[in-house]
Amino acid sequence: MIKKILIRGGLVVLIYLMCVFFLKSQKIIFPVFMLSAFIASSMFMSYKNTIASFMPLLLIWFIQLFLEDSKITSVIIYIIFTPLTFLLGYYLKSKSIFLKILYAITLVLIGIYGFVNSWFLLENFNARKIEDSPEMLFSNSNDKFRIDTIKNKVIVLDYWTTNCGACFQKFPDFEKLYLKYKNNSNVFLYAVNIPVKRDTFGYAKKMIEKYKYEFPILYSDSDTIPKQLEFNRYPHMVILKNGKVRFNGYLNLNEKNVILYEMENEIEKLLNE
Repeated sequence: MIKKILIRGGLVVLIYLMCVFFLKSQKIIFPVFMLSAFIASSMFMSYKNTIASFMPLLLIWFIQLFLEDSKITSVIIYIIFTPLTFLLGYYLKSKSIFLKILYAITLVLIGIYGFVNSWFLLENFNARKIEDSPEMLFSNSNDKFRIDTIKNKVIVLDYWTTNCGACFQKFPDFEKLYLKYKNNSNVFLYAVNIPVKRDTFGYAKKMIEKYKYEFPILYSDSDTIPKQLEFNRYPHMVILKNGKVRFNGYLNLNEKNVILYEMENEIEKLLNE
């Protein structure tokens, strides 16, 4: 059995790594890999071979749960569906083709919708928890100043990094949001750069200013604030009012116009308090 686990399980891990390398997005990786596993286990595998095939990969997923930068929701989906897919493939060998097609469709739908939506919902579970803001000292091109001490204003902070492609894709929507509230003296919007390794102030400034956006840009000299607010993925939105964090979460970047709609709702709600 150990030999089967090493050989068959190692082959399955290799196939998954190839899917990751060539397909890139989990929307494609998940259904392609799971459908392959489902077909293989329903056509070629004995029960022992089926168990041996998914054991190493399942062990890797469990280890991933305890890694600091792991995407927990994605890992949980794989922990559930890796053994389920292999075992269902085996048990549905002689069953109706309808059941096989139904499960195959389920895998595709999970790949398309499950990763983004489940991750988004779980990560934002406590996004509106009210808490004291940490000290937020930022710099612009000329001065340093604190954001968290401003009173009676709704302050929207869009945290970004220079190596975050999604951040730059989202900036046009943030620009629209800024232009909408530009003349509202009760709303301040800022894009806040968090430095990554080897970043310099000049490099970050050059990267963003070439797009000539109107929204103001602030720069942090460390990642202290993300650590205090417990986030490590970008883009990330934080909204303050009267020294309190009123929103601390992620935005659904996969749906058109959702960013504007969500942020407008959050801003208007705080303005009407």
